[in-house]
Amino acid sequence: MANAQRPAPTGSLFPNRFTGRQIVVEVGSAPDRPEYRLLDNGLLFYRKGSEGSFTQLGQQRKDSTMKAFARLEQECKIKTTRQEKPEKPDVTVSWKRAKTEFTVGWEKGQAPEIYKQFYERFIALFPRIQRK
Repeated sequence: MANAQRPAPTGSLFPNRFTGRQIVVEVGSAPDRPEYRLLDNGLLFYRKGSEGSFTQLGQQRKDSTMKAFARLEQECKIKTTRQEKPEKPDVTVSWKRAKTEFTVGWEKGQAPEIYKQFYERFIALFPRIQRK
């Protein structure tokens, strides 16, 4: 009797090489700004600064993950939102898939209401000690 093995996942689970969809939120514009990532497989990552190493913080349930992506893609319409990104944004939200990226950034108090709501819900997915 042969044992069936699960096929190995294709692609990397590391955020910089992940080929699926991911949501990236950066808080502030300083070099050591915190960065939060949600991959479409539910994995949560955090790093301080764009050069820092990633820390995996856990995994979201599939329904929570799909809701976050649906909110950003369908309610916020990130792929078609046209907003000039300020030179020093307080918050930047990005949607990525392989080499495709859509980004919206804003200064304090300038966020479109739907993005402000998205940001608050998104940050709530992460453990409290890593939130800024």
